[in-house]
Amino acid sequence: MAEDNERPGIIGVCLSTIQDADRFNLIEALNKAACENGYRLLVFNSCTDLFEQNNLNNSGEASVFRLIPFQKLTAMIVLSNFIFDKSVVRDIVSRCHSFGVPVLSLDKEIEGCYNFRFMYFDCFEQICDHVIRVHGARRLFMVAGIRGNDFSEERVNAFRRSLEDNGIPFRQEDIGYGGFWYGPTMDVLVNWFEVEKRELPDAIICANDTMAVTVSSYLQKKGHILPDECIVTGFDGLLQGQCHIPHLTTGRQDYAAMGQRMVEAVTALSAGEKIPEVCDVGFSVIYSQSCGCKPIDSRNINDAIQTLIDKNVLSEQRQNLMCTLQSSVSKMKDISELPSVLLDKFALPTNVFALNSDIMTPPDFGIYHRGDDAFTDSLDVIYRHYSWNMYPNCSVQLSELLPDWEIMLETELPIVVCALHFIDLTLGYTIFQTEVNNDEYQKIHTLMSAINASLGNFHSRVQINHINSQLMYANEELERLSVHDYMTGMFNRRGFYSSIARQIDERLSKDPRCSGDGSGAYSPGSLSLIVISADLDELKFINDTFGHIEGDNAINTVSRALRVSAVRDEVCARFGGDEFSAAGIIPAGTEETYFRNFRDRFRNFLEDYNIRSGKLYEVGSSIGYSYCPLSRDADIDAVIKAADDDMYKDKIKRKKERR
Repeated sequence: MAEDNERPGIIGVCLSTIQDADRFNLIEALNKAACENGYRLLVFNSCTDLFEQNNLNNSGEASVFRLIPFQKLTAMIVLSNFIFDKSVVRDIVSRCHSFGVPVLSLDKEIEGCYNFRFMYFDCFEQICDHVIRVHGARRLFMVAGIRGNDFSEERVNAFRRSLEDNGIPFRQEDIGYGGFWYGPTMDVLVNWFEVEKRELPDAIICANDTMAVTVSSYLQKKGHILPDECIVTGFDGLLQGQCHIPHLTTGRQDYAAMGQRMVEAVTALSAGEKIPEVCDVGFSVIYSQSCGCKPIDSRNINDAIQTLIDKNVLSEQRQNLMCTLQSSVSKMKDISELPSVLLDKFALPTNVFALNSDIMTPPDFGIYHRGDDAFTDSLDVIYRHYSWNMYPNCSVQLSELLPDWEIMLETELPIVVCALHFIDLTLGYTIFQTEVNNDEYQKIHTLMSAINASLGNFHSRVQINHINSQLMYANEELERLSVHDYMTGMFNRRGFYSSIARQIDERLSKDPRCSGDGSGAYSPGSLSLIVISADLDELKFINDTFGHIEGDNAINTVSRALRVSAVRDEVCARFGGDEFSAAGIIPAGTEETYFRNFRDRFRNFLEDYNIRSGKLYEVGSSIGYSYCPLSRDADIDAVIKAADDDMYKDKIKRKKERR
């Protein structure tokens, strides 16, 4: 027992589907015994039973068991019979042992653990004996569970021994395997009574209550009166069997005794005492209407109907909450909106949401958080709600698990931990602390179903939006690169033609009558398209003598000179190598003056550069121009050709001057 001046001891519990009646009943009993002895329960719950080992969704659910803070535990209770993936159970047990945490296993003997068992065999045999000895049944069928399953085969053996002890021959063909649920049980009944046309036996013994309810409903629909014509019994003592008419004669585990025994064992182990490696706890038989021990009357029927109506109302409310929650999460634009959605749509008194720190962060969005790498070392707590009080966001180390241990341990309620995941991708985890009643635990299951699906879709949408924005940026960048010269950043030939064509179209589309002088009067040829051609001098000499880096420098210098000289929104471009062009729209009649001013600015820039550069070579450029009246039919190529011809005249002249 934990001392009064210390934090309560923590007993870990690993299980699946906590909302199912048998799991819930045991948690209720364990929590009562734990709190009475100064402990608190820390429950790790998988929302599926992990039966399908190749199911990726089960991999996501199993990640909850990667959260166990072993260093904080006094002991671990593993409900091994409720976790069907045995590799998961082995891993939990192995890690407990590596941290020195004692392990108590329920209903599944595991080496190195303290094994606690309900005495299923004795109770099931007692039910069979009761039907035979008290009610005189001589022809008995049995609906077993899953063929080869330990629990199912144990009950088949109890049925066999009861028959033999009472002088009734055992026949294998009188055993049908109903898989512990409705569908396969119906297959067994149809085969017996509709295909093989068997006579109705005195009794049908079922390995659990779900199959017994299925058998009872089927026989009553066929017109048989129960239990007068046939006795039907169940096993497990579920609420479903108590509501069904006739109420089932069944067996029920002594959960209170099991909870007390397990907590007593934890207390003894923490005190350094030795305890037996195996502990058996009994069942109790509930003799009721389906065997004839109790009468069926209208009060029974009314109570059962009201119970079912109440359950259906609660179930419908949960489904509506799930739908509204999923709808609201799907509309979120940012994960920061989740707390307000939870408070508005599905608030529980105490709830914590922690997300992997990189799960909403580009570029990877935490896509590698699977299996052993399910969680980041530090997680972002985006929602902290204790006893209806909201606390600010924070971060928490994975090894700590809970951001506020002291607050949660003050309350004598189990702390329930579930994984947040989308298929096999782990997003984070959530923690609940709510009243120990079946409706609240059903709410947890409903919330997890809704939030895992909707949060997973939200995570995918965030990724897609990021990818789309990246694609848009990439496409924009590709478009930019496709029309720009990679070295100088100027337009290339393609960009030059596209840009000048756009300028011509925009100028003429505004008002084809406009002369460009603001008068609004139309005068043909009032605007001119002018093209300037420039060519870097002696590029080959610079490359061969000083290297290509200096050649690139010379090219960039001419590029800057051209752009500095363009003061009227001209389109400047490098056509390739040492060839450059600039084009613009100017008033007609100003072409020669415009070019002279452009050339002066161009050459002044180069002369100033050569004075200041300290290079062993000079950067020079030949330049020429040509023009034509502005119109949609303007032949740009012809103007460029004429400008090139004019530039080559200048180049020849400059060569003669240099010689």
